[in-house]
Amino acid sequence: MFYGAERVTTAVVSSTTTDLVRFLLARVDEDDDLLRRLHRRQSRGAEPVDDLGGLRSIERLRAECEAKRGVIGCAQQLLVLRDQPAEKPVRDAAVHLLYALAAPYRNHAGFRSEWEHRRRR
Repeated sequence: MFYGAERVTTAVVSSTTTDLVRFLLARVDEDDDLLRRLHRRQSRGAEPVDDLGGLRSIERLRAECEAKRGVIGCAQQLLVLRDQPAEKPVRDAAVHLLYALAAPYRNHAGFRSEWEHRRRR
């Protein structure tokens, strides 16, 4: 799944992607917090929460949150590459990776329209 082929300038990368990274990390933290609360409810003997897709466990979903944090961190490291011509495609790919991670949150009030990129056909 590739998102728009537009090129991203270095100036846009620094401010827009910083905000995007903050947005993504906040959403992942919210998701993880919800899962932590659900896990506590189940540990106290409350009715099992089975609205997570049946086969999915809370622990696995929490591991996904941790994995997302790692992917976001890797993308951040790629964004700080120097301005060498060969590095620009790597930075662009990192930005598009962040856009893809943000896609599930497009209905969130903090989501910005510039983070919405059309898929390539």
